[in-house]
Amino acid sequence: MADQDFKEPYNILYFLGFVVALLIPILPATLTWIRVLNGYAGF
Repeated sequence: MADQDFKEPYNILYFLGFVVALLIPILPATLTWIRVLNGYAGF
């Protein structure tokens, strides 16, 4: 029982770390897309 209680939060932290690792390369791309869209709106 204690083993399962310990394993569950660890899996959640591992999953959150995985999501953050996926978002790190995506964040600059979204920022550049926002800049491009703002640039087109300026034209």
